[in-house]
Amino acid sequence: MWYKGKRLLLTTLAAGLLYTTTAFAANVQMDLFYNGAHHAYNAKEIAIVIDGESYTDPNMPAVSIDGRTMLPMRGICEELGCTVTWNEAARQVYAVSDTHTVVFQIDSKTGYKNGEAFTMDVAPMIINDRTMLPVRALATALDIDVTWDDPNRTVYIGEAPSTGESTGGSTGTNTGTSTATTGKVSSVTVPTSKTATQNFVITTTGTFNRCEEVYVSDNKVVLDFYGATNGLSANITATNSPFVTAIRTAQHTADNGETYTRVVFDLTGKMEYKVTPNAAKNQVTLAFEQVEIKSITSSHSGSAETVTINASGATGATVTTMQDPYRTVIDMPGVKADDIDEIINTDGLEYASEVRTGWMNGTTFRVVVEANDLTQMTWKEENGKLTVTIQKSTLENLSYDDSTDTLTLKKVTTINTGSIKHNDAYLDGYYELTLPGDYSDVYGYGTLNVNTDQIKSFTISTTGGNTVIRFNQNIISAYTIKDTGSAYEITAKNPQQVYDKVLLLDAGHGGNDPGTSGNGLTEKTMNLTMVLKVKSYVESNSNIKVYLTRDDDSRPANADRAKTANQIADLMVSIHMNAGTASASGTETLYAAHSNDGNGTLTSLQAAQAVQSRLPSALSTTNRGVKSRPDLLILNSTTVPAILIETCFLSNPGDALKISQATYQDAAAKAIGDGIIYAMSNYKLR
Repeated sequence: MWYKGKRLLLTTLAAGLLYTTTAFAANVQMDLFYNGAHHAYNAKEIAIVIDGESYTDPNMPAVSIDGRTMLPMRGICEELGCTVTWNEAARQVYAVSDTHTVVFQIDSKTGYKNGEAFTMDVAPMIINDRTMLPVRALATALDIDVTWDDPNRTVYIGEAPSTGESTGGSTGTNTGTSTATTGKVSSVTVPTSKTATQNFVITTTGTFNRCEEVYVSDNKVVLDFYGATNGLSANITATNSPFVTAIRTAQHTADNGETYTRVVFDLTGKMEYKVTPNAAKNQVTLAFEQVEIKSITSSHSGSAETVTINASGATGATVTTMQDPYRTVIDMPGVKADDIDEIINTDGLEYASEVRTGWMNGTTFRVVVEANDLTQMTWKEENGKLTVTIQKSTLENLSYDDSTDTLTLKKVTTINTGSIKHNDAYLDGYYELTLPGDYSDVYGYGTLNVNTDQIKSFTISTTGGNTVIRFNQNIISAYTIKDTGSAYEITAKNPQQVYDKVLLLDAGHGGNDPGTSGNGLTEKTMNLTMVLKVKSYVESNSNIKVYLTRDDDSRPANADRAKTANQIADLMVSIHMNAGTASASGTETLYAAHSNDGNGTLTSLQAAQAVQSRLPSALSTTNRGVKSRPDLLILNSTTVPAILIETCFLSNPGDALKISQATYQDAAAKAIGDGIIYAMSNYKLR
């Protein structure tokens, strides 16, 4: 056991997503930021006791992520008498005592204790600017006793109460509730039809230790069955439910070594439900309450009109905005609406021309709010009320076709379309067209929500004597302008509809994820330097349209980088720097095989070979070859050809010296660019 002594400030980061079932603890609700995204947090508190004394970290509570208890490292290590330092460049935490020197690498499962490597089942994490350490890693690295008392959700570090003093939790080094596997999730029974009672029954062979509900979002129900392995091999999509769209399962291991199976129900929206385990602990019923639509009313007040749907609970509604005519469509699956008229009274309304109802496929109740003229409609649902607000738009002489994503401007006056300026701010989520003059008297001003796959909304404003049309995008889009004689049609298109070849360049890491470092260089910075040089070279020497995942010190989520590639690109190239021992050096290109390889189009392997055959000689580095890496998200989550270039080793003095010089950077950019141009010019892309 380590004893209290020296204390030193530790700047670190944290983790999140807690479970919501255990007695004797308060609820903790907060926002957690990790892995580049915000996560809603609502779970029972996890208590920490160090050598018999309760400990509360003033900055960050202990949390549980996917069954692993994560502890705030700074305060706990201070209490244990550790001297702690943080290496920002390397993203490493050092904990030092008289007998131990321990190194933790953020997001790595490998740590080092007194120079010897050890493996953690969960890596230390960064959340809310705090470092969070998994319980088992703390016990292993520091050679201390860590006990998990599940009924009380308490972590005992060092001295723990005897079994007689505990309220039911088990004790011992790094233990918890029983880790024995006694059952298997064997089946999920779905309703007999979409109109039947919406009960889902999860059954296990044998028994499960406990069932815990995890809050992830309003459109999911997540249940964890501890002590049960997963006996379901495939997703269930034939749910016979109007609001449960799919059921997914996966098997995990908790931080105390306990096996659990997670069952996820994907919903159309927030629903009312109840989870009931049986006494034998071999069955859980998930029952969805049928929500009743009690009334639909309309009113006019000032400059706004409202249509209010009053219900007995959350409706699971999906709401879409449609054009021609402009209308909002609300679909509420599985609700009861026996006493609702097909046409709702709109007397006294000026903007809403009609409110009508009906049944879709016999199970989904639809409400359509239609407008006389161009209007702005917004909606919200809370406390059993779904309210649509309608306001007259300040836009005029235009329309939007959501089937083609075309904005049509009536040709009230002539516009020189050749003088329209384009500003593609895709990394900021918008595209702007600046008209040559002030057209505010013709087209007005304001925002129209369109909510298509490509476009969220568009805004028209006039500043500095010029009218600007800004398209707020859901995905990166390209735009064409057509003069039909009577109107101007501005159409948002997928870049592949406009350009013959589309390349997505990715500068790895970024933001609070610096990547590796060495010899005075930081990976995220070098990656961006190289990406910008490759972009410039490719654009100057080919007809390839180039997009970036980032052009500054930001950190897009890896899943979003891959998603963007799948949406718009013919090839994705991610540029990284490598790290290893001081003697490790050279250049390698990584790829993963895709299921659609072999259809005659460019493959990831071919793209990797095209780059790798040029880059090592340009840099005068060791040729480490082309390597298959199906474990990397950037490569395995893409459906288009994708490669990841490990340019050189920043940890190697020779490699680092080369890549730090502009001459070598330019040579490397040319080699990568030539490889890309060759691959995209000599292989079929689509």
